Amino acid sequence: MGEAEGREKGSGTPLEVSVLRGRATPGDAAIERFLDACPESFAQQTVGWRNVIAPIGPDDPSFLVCRRAGEICGVLPAYAFDGPLGRILTSVPQAGPLGGVACAGGSDAEAIYAALIEAYVALARDCGAALASLITNPFRPDRAIYDRLFRPDYALENVTQALDLQNDVDGNGEPLRASENVRRNLRRAGADDLRVDDDQNPESVAAWYEIHAERHHAIGATPLPKALFTGALAEMVPRDKARFFFVRRATGKGEMIAGGFYVYHGEVIDVLMPAMRMEAASLAPNYHLAAHTIRWAKRRGLRYYNWEPSPPTGGVARFKRQWGSADFPYHYLTRVTGDASAILAATPEEVSRHYPWHYVVPFDRLGPAASGESAASTREAAWSARHGQGR
Repeated sequence: MGEAEGREKGSGTPLEVSVLRGRATPGDAAIERFLDACPESFAQQTVGWRNVIAPIGPDDPSFLVCRRAGEICGVLPAYAFDGPLGRILTSVPQAGPLGGVACAGGSDAEAIYAALIEAYVALARDCGAALASLITNPFRPDRAIYDRLFRPDYALENVTQALDLQNDVDGNGEPLRASENVRRNLRRAGADDLRVDDDQNPESVAAWYEIHAERHHAIGATPLPKALFTGALAEMVPRDKARFFFVRRATGKGEMIAGGFYVYHGEVIDVLMPAMRMEAASLAPNYHLAAHTIRWAKRRGLRYYNWEPSPPTGGVARFKRQWGSADFPYHYLTRVTGDASAILAATPEEVSRHYPWHYVVPFDRLGPAASGESAASTREAAWSARHGQGR
C-alpha cells in the first residue's frame, strides 16, 4: 500500500498519506523532527519507542505519515500482531497507553485525522487484521472525532490519573494539594537520608529490574519483559525520551530500595512501573521517588505528570490521588476489519494468553455468553480488558 489520497482542507491543499513499513524507514528522521515540534504528541508515538517494542511483540510496525505540500502534518503509528485467533492492528502495544493520531492542529485538524484514519483502516484490511484499535487522547479529548471518522464497533473507557504541573504544583514542583499523609511520608523519607540518582547504566537498570520482577511476582502479576527496559536504555535514553531513577540508602553500601522507569515527550511524562522493596516500605522510598520526579518534570517544562491507569478502587489509585491528581478519561476504540469470529468467541483467559501486552477488545464482549453486539464497555471492564491482556 504505497500512498493514499487523504481529505482536503478548506483551501484545497491536498493531504497525502504514506505508509512506511518496517523497523527502520527512510522517513524516520523526518518523523522525529515532526514529533519533536508537535506538543500534542507522546513518547509512545516516536521512532525510538518503535525500536524498543517492535522486537518484543514481535510486532510488524508501520508509520502512517500525512503530508501537506510535502510537509508532515500528522503521524499515526500502527503495529500488526499475529495471534493464533487472528491478526490484530493497534496503535498502542506494550506498556504506556498513549498514542493514536499526532496532529499539527490548525483549521484542518479533522481532515488530517480523516486522512490518517482512512489509511489505517485500509492498512488493517490490506494486512489481514481481524480487528483494528485506536486510542484517544486523555489530555486533548478527541473521542468525538474518532467516532465520526473511525466508526468503532467497540469502545472501552478507562481513566488515567495525572498531575497538571502548571496548576497543581508550585514553581519548585511541590504539589499544592498534597495530603497530610504525603507530607508526613516525605518528612520520614528525608529523615532516613534516602538519595535519588539517575545513573543511566546497565548495572543500575538490572538491579532495579530485580525489584520490579520481585514486586510483580509478589502481587501475582507478570513483570514487563526485561528487553523493554534494556531496549529503552539503548534507544530512548540517548534520545532524551526516557530516564530511570533509583532510590538508594545514603548510608552503608548505598543499597537500591526503589526505582522507576519514565518516558517523556512533548507535554507528558509517563510514570511506568515504579517499584520498591517491600521490606523498605517503612522508609517511604516511593514517596521520595514521586516527589523527586515531579520536581524534575517541572524543571523540564513538562505539563502532565501521568501516573498511568490503576484499578479504580484500591491503594494504588489512592496513592496517586493524594498528591492532588485528577482523573483524565480516554478510550480504546476497536473496529472489525476482517473475520474476528475466533477472537470474539474466545474467553478472556485465551485472549490474554495469545495476545500478551496487546489490547484486543473489551473482555465483556468475549466468549459465548457475550452478546457480540457493537457496544460501549464501562470503566469497570477497562482494567481487566487492558491490563489482563499482558499488563
